[in-house]
Amino acid sequence: MKILVTGGAGFIGSAVIRLAIARGHSVVNLDALTYAACLENVASAAKHPNYAFEQVDIRNRAVLDAVFSRHSPDTVMHLAAESHVDRSIDDPADFIETNVNGTLNMLEASRCYWQAKGQPATFRFHHISTDEVFGSLPNDPAFLCTEDTSYDPRSPYSASKASSDHLVRAWYKTYGLPILMTNCSNNYGPFHFPEKLIPVVILNALVEKSLPIYGDGRNIRDWLYVDDHAKALLLVIESGVVGRSYNICGENELTNLELVQTLCAILDRL
Repeated sequence: MKILVTGGAGFIGSAVIRLAIARGHSVVNLDALTYAACLENVASAAKHPNYAFEQVDIRNRAVLDAVFSRHSPDTVMHLAAESHVDRSIDDPADFIETNVNGTLNMLEASRCYWQAKGQPATFRFHHISTDEVFGSLPNDPAFLCTEDTSYDPRSPYSASKASSDHLVRAWYKTYGLPILMTNCSNNYGPFHFPEKLIPVVILNALVEKSLPIYGDGRNIRDWLYVDDHAKALLLVIESGVVGRSYNICGENELTNLELVQTLCAILDRL
């Protein structure tokens, strides 16, 4: 299977590429190489004959059409996105441009390509999203988000991702584009971008700087190991039902304060 991965030089996208190459798939890595991307994330796969790289911004529709024509992918895994909540508060326009308009471009490029190829039944457009579209987790250990949970975005970031989710569903209902959707919880693991909570806490603790905790630290997050997420994403591509969405979680719910205390305890032992 040839997979076109958008955002493949990012944290989650690179994990998907490393696993897909290891499993014998061909991969086209499409990435604009903005601040959060790093080609070192895919260095282990970069020299493989089944790997190709295209430095392309998903906001550029004409170039996307050329990439589809050149590589003829069997599947699209759309991970490219602005994803940092604090940045979305400071500059929401970038999030709308990339997450909404960029997804629109990917959907249209995929639809035109799929139709030109005679609408092959095996083609898939897999949109990777976030559980933040469902809003904040309540302080209730029995609460569980499901695929039927109502959307309730609370930040420009989550609102932009909710918008992109709705676009993907609309392209399935309106045009019949064979889509799959997944919404994941917070990822952690190798190659995590250093402005995110876990690497920030680790790096600050190592040099004895203050540890940033939002608010009173009681916000609850679920944490998912990035390589486990990559395995789940490939499973959805291989076995998912067209038109369905799947929630992917780690069943590791912690308050931010509990997480920071856990990290400090591990660093103390080390």
